[in-house]
Amino acid sequence: MKKMIALVLSLVAVLALFAGCSKKDANSDLAYVQKKGTLIVGITDYAPMDYQDDNGNWTGFDAEFAQTVAAKLGVNCEFIEIDWDNKFFELESKAIDCIWNGMTITDEVKLNTNCSDPYVINAQVLVMKADVVGQYDAVELLQGLTFAVENGSAGQDEVVALGVPDSQIIAVQ
Repeated sequence: MKKMIALVLSLVAVLALFAGCSKKDANSDLAYVQKKGTLIVGITDYAPMDYQDDNGNWTGFDAEFAQTVAAKLGVNCEFIEIDWDNKFFELESKAIDCIWNGMTITDEVKLNTNCSDPYVINAQVLVMKADVVGQYDAVELLQGLTFAVENGSAGQDEVVALGVPDSQIIAVQ
């Protein structure tokens, strides 16, 4: 029930964001999207937030949320898979209208975009085999390990910030 309430409140927040742009303002983002009739969403394959089903249709938490908002705006929703490293360029060049991809709101994101209020609260965690978890209960004990992180992600920033000596960080797309 809490998840449903959070989803409804999030949808209201996003709609309020778009509604805040007056329909009379021909230069507003809302007017631009409504004139085109399509909300072009920059997305990456990042399950469970965004992924393609067996028929090649985008699904997942963010994808379905974007489709719902587009429907409420009276426009179609089109997904374009983007290179995450170029997300701000894609937005600035108007190749996409928004980035909807489980993105962590960082100072860099605030500098390069206009953001809605967060609609998901998440945390960065380390995932490892259950039989070794107790062996790594302090940062110092992570020395020499290899970390796989999503390139350009908040998780990558967190691992780098840990400053674990002799560790290897492998950034993947």
